[in-house]
Amino acid sequence: MRLQHGFSLVEVLVTLLILKIGLLGVLAAQTLSLRQLHDAVQRTQAVAVTNSIFSELQANRQLAASIGAQLNLHAELPADPVCNAPLSCNAAQMATAQLYNMLAYLQPSAGSRLHDPALCLQQHASGLSVSISWQQRAALPERAQPCQASAGRSAFAVQGGGW
Repeated sequence: MRLQHGFSLVEVLVTLLILKIGLLGVLAAQTLSLRQLHDAVQRTQAVAVTNSIFSELQANRQLAASIGAQLNLHAELPADPVCNAPLSCNAAQMATAQLYNMLAYLQPSAGSRLHDPALCLQQHASGLSVSISWQQRAALPERAQPCQASAGRSAFAVQGGGW
């Protein structure tokens, strides 16, 4: 009887198959975690945008009239009023400047991670409701309803009272 040294070819192939299945599982988990991370970053940015809007609206109530019922990236960018130290702005000019800054912040060139965001304002007797929606992935088709969750779009609404 001869002593056998090393591995047979069948043992090596079975080991490689098990290793390959394990690595494919790790790759699938990594892809899923990256997708979830991207969605979490978008949701965090959407929360920050809505908090910013509520703060801006509390500072200047004329802004609600400037925004109107809906605001998205396809809205016409207003002219940025020039108000320097010698010249003071009234509330309407400040609202225009705030709206300009909001639209500029939501632009992808400004580093916004929200794909095709849409904001909707609704005033109620008890306060204000801000709805925001965005495309989950950049390559998805156009949205059907603004400010509503649908296939490929995420959305949420925030209500504030006594603004």
